[in-house]
Formats: sequence, structure tokens, C-alpha cells
Amino acid sequence: MYAFVVFVGLALALAVTWEVLDEILPVKAPKALTTTATVAVAILASWALDYSVFRAFGQHLRAEWMNPVATGVVLVGAGEFLRALAGSLGVSISIGNRDKTRTA
Repeated sequence: MYAFVVFVGLALALAVTWEVLDEILPVKAPKALTTTATVAVAILASWALDYSVFRAFGQHLRAEWMNPVATGVVLVGAGEFLRALAGSLGVSISIGNRDKTRTA
């Protein structure tokens, strides 16, 4: 149970961190490029934390380098899934006001 909570927590933290960086950085990139950069950041974060979701659930990959790479990809996928799930429930986990049509 704790392995799943850590996994979901890391996925949400990665999604929120990337949203904050996307709002702060002055350069706006296409969606495909931001997703690729998010995967790269997730791989680096899982490597820096020495965290492998597969080892946490008792599964072993063929080579040791596959652990942070696969964990980074799975973390981004879980973050996007949780964002879509929250959106379908009517909950917004976006940072800032993206609707520029309304005035304050």
C-alpha cells in the first residue's frame, strides 16, 4: 500500500512542479515538446532519488539503467491520468488562470 501512495505522490508532485515551471518560464513550447521535457525531468528525478516503482512492487527489470527510465515514463503517464481523472470529476488541478477571456 505504501508503494502505491509514494508512486501517486511522486506523480502528482511531478505534474504540479511541471505546471509551475510552465507558468514561470517565459518561453511557451508545443505540447509534444513539453511532454518530452516532462519525461526527461521525471527520469532525472527518479534517478536522483534512486526510486524505482518496479522494485517497490517487487518486479525486477533486466538492467539497472531501465529502472529510472521506465519509472520516469510511468510517472508522467500516471500524472496525466490523474489530471484527466480530476478533470472528468470537475476538479481543476491547473496552476493559475488559463482562461484569458474573463476579466477580473
